[in-house]
Amino acid sequence: MASGFGLRGGISRCYPFYAEFEQCLKQADSRLDCVPQREDYFECLHHKKEHSRIRRIHEQMEINAKAESKKKEGGSEGH
Repeated sequence: MASGFGLRGGISRCYPFYAEFEQCLKQADSRLDCVPQREDYFECLHHKKEHSRIRRIHEQMEINAKAESKKKEGGSEGH
């Protein structure tokens, strides 16, 4: 863990998640009890879930755009 200080002297953006995870580890009987806090902390650090969701949204937008363009191409001939 880093010092907990951000670039501009305040607390870092992920420090509250780390502190929650650390507190859980102190109180938990098993490390498995703290998996949600660990996931929150790692998501704050690496943004993997966020990036994955954005990627899926963009893929769906591309699929929708292709379907819309095919629909426009095929729909103009019949009328």
